Amino acid sequence: MRPVRLTLQAFGPYPDRVVIDFRDAVKAGLFGIYGQTGSGKSTIFSAMTFALFGEAAKAEQDAPSLRSDHADPDVMTEAEFVFDIGERRYVVLRRPDQMRPKARGEGETRSAHEAYLFDATGMSLDAITDAARGKILAEKKVRDVDAAVMEMLGYGSEQFRQIVLLPQGRFEKFLSAKTKERLEILRELFDVSLYEKIMADLKSAADEAERQVRDERALCARQLAAEGFESTDALIAGIETATARCAELRAIEETKKATAEVAEKALRQAEAMEEKFAAAEKMRERLRALEARKDDIETLAEQVRQAERARGLIDVEERVRDAEREVGEAETKREEADKAAEIAAEQAEKAAEALRREEDRADEVETLRRRSDELERYGRILEAAADSNQAVDIALKEQRDAERGLQKAKSDLTGLQEKRTSKSAELKAARETEAKRAEIAGRRADLDKRHLAAKSYEGALQDVATAQAAVEEQMRKSEAAVGKAEKARDDYETAERNLAAAQALHLATRLEAGSPCPVCGATEHPAPATGEIGSAGLDMAFRESREAWLAADREARQAGEALVGVQATLDERQKRLSTLEPPEERAAVIAAQIGREEDALAALGHRVDILAAETGIEELELQIEELERKRDELRDCFDERRSKATEAKAARDGRLAEVPENLRDVPALAATLEKVTGSLESLQAARTAAEKALNSAREKALGAVKDLESADKALADSKTRHQKAAEVFRTRLAGAGLTAEAFQSLKPAIETLDEDREAVETYRREHKSASDAATDAASAIQGMSRPDLEALRETHQTHAEALGRAIEERVAAQSRVDHLYRLRTGLEETLRKLDEAEAASGPLRELAALVNGQNSQRLTLETFAIGAMFDQVLEAANLRLAPMTSGRYRLERDLEGAGRGSRGLGIQVFDLHTGKSRATSTLSGGETFIAALALALGLADVVESASGKVRLDTIFIDEGFGSLDTENGSGTLDQVLQVLNSIVRQNRAVGLISHVPLVQEAIPNGFYVRKGISGSSVEERGLV
Repeated sequence: MRPVRLTLQAFGPYPDRVVIDFRDAVKAGLFGIYGQTGSGKSTIFSAMTFALFGEAAKAEQDAPSLRSDHADPDVMTEAEFVFDIGERRYVVLRRPDQMRPKARGEGETRSAHEAYLFDATGMSLDAITDAARGKILAEKKVRDVDAAVMEMLGYGSEQFRQIVLLPQGRFEKFLSAKTKERLEILRELFDVSLYEKIMADLKSAADEAERQVRDERALCARQLAAEGFESTDALIAGIETATARCAELRAIEETKKATAEVAEKALRQAEAMEEKFAAAEKMRERLRALEARKDDIETLAEQVRQAERARGLIDVEERVRDAEREVGEAETKREEADKAAEIAAEQAEKAAEALRREEDRADEVETLRRRSDELERYGRILEAAADSNQAVDIALKEQRDAERGLQKAKSDLTGLQEKRTSKSAELKAARETEAKRAEIAGRRADLDKRHLAAKSYEGALQDVATAQAAVEEQMRKSEAAVGKAEKARDDYETAERNLAAAQALHLATRLEAGSPCPVCGATEHPAPATGEIGSAGLDMAFRESREAWLAADREARQAGEALVGVQATLDERQKRLSTLEPPEERAAVIAAQIGREEDALAALGHRVDILAAETGIEELELQIEELERKRDELRDCFDERRSKATEAKAARDGRLAEVPENLRDVPALAATLEKVTGSLESLQAARTAAEKALNSAREKALGAVKDLESADKALADSKTRHQKAAEVFRTRLAGAGLTAEAFQSLKPAIETLDEDREAVETYRREHKSASDAATDAASAIQGMSRPDLEALRETHQTHAEALGRAIEERVAAQSRVDHLYRLRTGLEETLRKLDEAEAASGPLRELAALVNGQNSQRLTLETFAIGAMFDQVLEAANLRLAPMTSGRYRLERDLEGAGRGSRGLGIQVFDLHTGKSRATSTLSGGETFIAALALALGLADVVESASGKVRLDTIFIDEGFGSLDTENGSGTLDQVLQVLNSIVRQNRAVGLISHVPLVQEAIPNGFYVRKGISGSSVEERGLV
């Protein structure tokens, strides 16, 4: 990074706008920034740091405190920094969070932190102004600007303070620090986050693997404890006990079932008998109910007979009603005719009045006729001015065409801008998606490791269970073989005793007094064996039993050896299982999680070509710039044509002065003339219509009088017909023996006559049926006793409940057995897999222990990496230290001075004059500064060489020169400046920050910060 221009406003001790142009200073190579203590030299770097990263040069200083206390309240605090990276030029502008006066009213309002980043490549410095800073890369959103700056530079604010603005005090502290303190400083100077992450990841993975095995084993123990067992052997014994208990409960259930079936059969027989008694009661109740309705039915039968006589008079009565209706209609028509005659007379009077009103509007007709003549004259004037109108129309058309072109350009520009915004949002989303993709891939890798560990543990657990089952089976075989061998031995010993006894009796029969015994040689035989000799087959039995015993003993030994073998296999598998940690989750659960991660990865869609998207946005930027230029050209064209149209319109209006302005348009004039003509014709038509309406109304009045006379005659005729019909109805009532009141009362019965007749007949059929059914039901229960159904139900309920409890107990016992079998199977599988997982994670746990310091030197991977990088820094530092000390001193690592765990982080200085190494604390003040400066420069060299992206074109060294002298000895100012000049010759500019006069004399090029009562200012010093 190479500074070009820094602009400050209301910043720190600078109340006004200050512009610092670094071009001449950087070109000189070695320059200084001088001034009194507290004048604001370091504020320049705070502004530079803030512009780039939004932070001050001192990390502990917050951004809002950077505002100048001397600045006017209306002046905004801001910092603009122009800098080059290689061949490209950038501009960054920031305004910190600050208070400012309200635009309206009293008080203050807060302005949020703002940041802008521009690409000014190809622009001269003078062309970069407040109105033109180049192509916008990021704006408003502070985080976007921060990320873009860090991406371009290759480092952040903390690294900027360490490798661009060299903090001498920290390196002097580093020289004299204790080993533990030096390690902490190195952690800050070097980025060892990768090694820290490796250590943490390995330890986390190892701890996780160990914890999973441990937790899974604990879970197995908790599962056994929850079931009341201390071990798997206790579980097996529990299964046998639960199985026996289940068999007992099944036998009890069968007994209870038989008893319940007997009780149910008795209940069903009693219920059948109870149904017969209930049916008899129901039939008797039905017959009583029908008997209670008998009187009502007889009354209804009499009503049916009378209604049949009355139904024959319905048609006569209907004719009377028709005559009454005709009388009513005739009266209504007579009233309507009378009213129509009155209305017709009124309408004739109104028509006469309307005609009189139209005759009174004769003056209005004359006025409209004169207005029509005037408008026709205006039309002739407009016809004469047609040429002027054509010129105006052409000018207006050109104006509209230019306006449409301008609007289209604006619309196209808006579309491209929206497309750019959309593409930018898509690019941002694509970057976020790729970040999520990497995150998911990381989680997937972790799940794969956990899945492998879980599968290994579950496999080991299954192996142990298999071996345990084999041991149990072999133990049963071995016990059977031992029992068989013991029985064969007993048979063999019995056969042997039998054979020996038979042989002794045989010998006893051959003994003679005084003759020696063939067995013992004695000549006396005090108690010879007695009995009958029956040794047939004893010898064969002896030999067969001996062979059987030997074979059984051989099988027992073989079974024992096989038991030892399977027991050894079990021990080996249990030992392997004990080395594995149980996983927190089963392999199937982890596999499901892997599936979800794969789904999440698939949901992200295809990868987006971010480089192509960025190129597309840049192309849109070029199109937008071109379209903005075209829009400006069209706006100028529109303004020109609008002026031309205005001039043509003014010339035409002069010719049309006599014609009112609202009638100068031919269509408007024609419309007005048409309206006036229409009004005139309307008045004339209205008078003609009024005359016609009067004649028509008089004719309608005469017709209404004739209609009234016809209505009077029709009313008289209808009354005569009504009297005749009423006389006939009265005669027929007398013939039927009914009065008018009785006839009216029977009308409801006439309407329900058929239903009532059917009801009477239905009742009589139901009565007979009920009587017969009651007789049959009584016969069915004759001689029977009604059962005690409730007692039988209680007995059945008692036995059914007992059976239900027996079934529940048996089902619960069987469920217990099934549950214990499932538990046993699951535990065997889990323990086998735990063994595999523990064995699989062994190398991981060993590696994690090694990189985290559990090795012979107690050295962590982070410390080792720091030491390796520190070697490079010391080597680069010695390239600077040697010429500054005339080759006397060389910095080297103290491999013996540090304790275990921090070996190789000590520093000592080798003195060529004495040929010995000594502590850095023995150096003088000037020598200490030189050593610290060499370390700082070495760090900058290592950082730039290690990262192909980081470019340190300019570095700044802050203070420390006051400890140097000007003599020809080690630590002289001249020698230090020679080294710095050598850095300049390597295409790197160096800025020195100092208040020491000797430095200012040696390096006059640069800037001087002058402190005043109302704030500070910056002066540029001339080149020498």
